[in-house]
Amino acid sequence: MTRPTGTDEGSEADRMHGITATSAPGDATRRYLAAMRDRGPLSVDWANAPTRHKRYPGAERVVLPWATRDDTALGLVGELLRELLGMARVVWFHPMDDLGDPLREPPMFLLGRPAPSGGGLYPIEAYVAAGERRVPGLPAALYHYDPVHHALERVREGDHAPALAGLFADAPDPDVTLVLSAVFWRSMFKYGDFGYRLMCQETGVLIAQALAVAGRLRVTGRAHLRFPDEEVDRLLGLDGAREAAMAVLTFTLPRARDSLVSREVPRTPGCGSTRRPATREALGEAARESMPLPLPMPDGPAAALHRTSTAGGAASSSSSTRLRPAPPPGIGPAIPVPEPEPGVCLATGVPRRASPPAGYRPVPLRAGELGAILAAAGGGYPADLPGAGTGLAATALCLLALRVHGLPRGAYWYDHDRRVLHEAAGQDPVPAVTAGRLLGNTRAALRGAAAVLVPVGDPLAGAGLFGDRWYRLQQAEAGLAAQRAALAAAALGLAARIHSDGANDTTDEVLGIAGTPLRSLSFLAMGTPLTSGPLVARGIPAGSHEEVRPPTG
Repeated sequence: MTRPTGTDEGSEADRMHGITATSAPGDATRRYLAAMRDRGPLSVDWANAPTRHKRYPGAERVVLPWATRDDTALGLVGELLRELLGMARVVWFHPMDDLGDPLREPPMFLLGRPAPSGGGLYPIEAYVAAGERRVPGLPAALYHYDPVHHALERVREGDHAPALAGLFADAPDPDVTLVLSAVFWRSMFKYGDFGYRLMCQETGVLIAQALAVAGRLRVTGRAHLRFPDEEVDRLLGLDGAREAAMAVLTFTLPRARDSLVSREVPRTPGCGSTRRPATREALGEAARESMPLPLPMPDGPAAALHRTSTAGGAASSSSSTRLRPAPPPGIGPAIPVPEPEPGVCLATGVPRRASPPAGYRPVPLRAGELGAILAAAGGGYPADLPGAGTGLAATALCLLALRVHGLPRGAYWYDHDRRVLHEAAGQDPVPAVTAGRLLGNTRAALRGAAAVLVPVGDPLAGAGLFGDRWYRLQQAEAGLAAQRAALAAAALGLAARIHSDGANDTTDEVLGIAGTPLRSLSFLAMGTPLTSGPLVARGIPAGSHEEVRPPTG
């Protein structure tokens, strides 16, 4: 097992995996990619499975409002967190095999979360830095979000928002700072080193989700993927081996709504307001989290990649080089992308989004639906990656058109700037893609899916600028693009599901990128859901705002 970055044990692990002080940028990424290419079948020790959320049992707590009907800043924070990681829906699920056929077992009752997670393991946690000055009813402190009880647990006293904001050149004075961290073992106990890729992409999924919800709430948000990891981990009390920060989101609340919070806001007993600024010398001890602790990230190529990626967080903020890949040679002529169907709002898709387990009805996409999905997936977003404001900064998008009105069946390269598609292959993509190594549920999805969106990129293109952190940056953007497409599809009444096994060498051949530095990064199938299928989900009613406390004694 690894130790926190900087220990003698960690340095020895780096040497074991070929990472030395003289290693070139990208070396850890190359080793990780080679290991993932040659990985064998999963061997899961379910007895070592950790819990799917953490808690700080002895910490002071602030119960969050369930909805924003009271127009308070605290209500905005609560709704943002609930729609990000909260227990927001109940799901009745009939177990199925890998082909999507019922197993004739009793149905399961599950508590679902708003955004998808690899294997439903939810390895990402959320921390909040805010205070009474900007969010009345929330004493200044660092908090952890408890999704089960929809409450904030005070991890560390003091006003830490300025310390966090000071780590970013482009976040002058946010009202609320949200840190997304990864509990590595929560994914890696099942997926091994491949779990690191899933967590990087899930970070991007949650960034897309947070920005969509913030837009509906009239909250201005910005994503930060380049930051000094050790400083952020130190503030949160994370050791970097069991859990580490992956992204930071800063939010500015609407001023007009702030003016409505002058009335008295209920306070949690014992939570007195404090504005004492936090410094390196006066941090104090963080609250203790629930036991047993998750295991540290196992030594291996993923651990080595993560350790080296922490050195690339402070890349120059003045860089303006956008590293979105160009189309490969030999692509076909340009085909105009259909005009997007009007009125598609990503936030509308948040409560409607579902990951169908049994595939899709073979119903074609309308041209305008495809236009809206591509516009959402390839559009700009507020982040600290060069060029992200006008479009994807580190990835490009390819499309497998299976059933789209007005578009021949085939593989395409999407040019967001020019709003055109280029034919990447003339063959029917389904038989070619299914010749690869796919799980049964992916094959079932392809039988009825209307289209597949495939983010692609060069895993080493940005290593010279960002070092091995480029891997994290690119994978996060791939997850963001896939989630934005999924939310647009849900807003249109469609369904979408990420099938990570679809991003493989065979898919690269179909897309015409085999033999180039590019490779497929994710694989999002989309289509008309099986409305009579075995999955039924219902949102938890908005009136369910009372906290359910665990039994004591």
